[in-house]
Amino acid sequence: MLVVNCSPMLFVALSRVIKFSLQNFARNIWLSIVTITIVVLTLFSVTSLVFMNAVLEQAIKLVESRVDVSVYFKPSVTQEQVYAVQTNVESLAYVDDVTYVSKSDALEKLRRQYNDSPLILDSIKELDDNPLGDTLIVSTIETADYQNVLDVLKATPQYAVLIDRTSFDDNTFIIEKLERISKQITTIGWGITLFFALISILVIVNTIRIAIYTHRDEIGIMKLVGASNTFVRGPFVGEAVLYAVLGSCITFGLSYLAAHVSDPYIVGLLGRTDFTLTGFLRINFLKVFGAELLGIVLISVLSTWLALSRYLRV
Repeated sequence: MLVVNCSPMLFVALSRVIKFSLQNFARNIWLSIVTITIVVLTLFSVTSLVFMNAVLEQAIKLVESRVDVSVYFKPSVTQEQVYAVQTNVESLAYVDDVTYVSKSDALEKLRRQYNDSPLILDSIKELDDNPLGDTLIVSTIETADYQNVLDVLKATPQYAVLIDRTSFDDNTFIIEKLERISKQITTIGWGITLFFALISILVIVNTIRIAIYTHRDEIGIMKLVGASNTFVRGPFVGEAVLYAVLGSCITFGLSYLAAHVSDPYIVGLLGRTDFTLTGFLRINFLKVFGAELLGIVLISVLSTWLALSRYLRV
């Protein structure tokens, strides 16, 4: 029975809050537009930071995928001996994959590589035997473990005598450079975001204060006749939430537009990759925009609470 009686009252109170919120928004339309613009700048700076970190993370993964150790065996080494080394290397906990390349495949690759050099091709044809040996291409889970693979091979005498040479395509410097850039961008990005967040608080506080000043007599009368603080706060909190929601929606649209425009350049920068910013946004939609919406609503409500505090002491 109590629920039935309270429900219409709750509905009426909620409808009044929404009505007054929209009225306050419309009465100060230009100030509302400025406030929403600041909210959009705050949220878009966060989204841009997420974009840059996602691209840099993808670039680091691509560089890491191209790092490997090539182990070249002497031409006299048999396949059984190579397989024995391969089995041993694959058993190492930090090794991700070991690819075997036969001497015939290596020679065919050499021919394709120098297909436009007749002199080198003629020299290869003059050879009676294949001068190349078998090759193992080793990939590890972490780039720091490549040196460990080389150390194991050198420290094992029965394997060391079979190996002609090793080649380590070390891109550690590039990876470390990208990681440093990522950290610097993150630091700068959060600094910019914090700056806009503080401006958002100041603008929202002043916007709400103007609305409160306009309705100061009404607030005083409501307090004198026994209106609760929650009832008085309602329309102004609703107005602040409206700023947050509209700002989030605009940021959402601008972010997808920016991602769509940037995708061709991202693909050109990273080369062959399935990564796109629009795809990234689709996968992480709730994670990115949900967190942004929640954050800006909290900032807006907090700002409104601060602005109202002095006017509720009657």
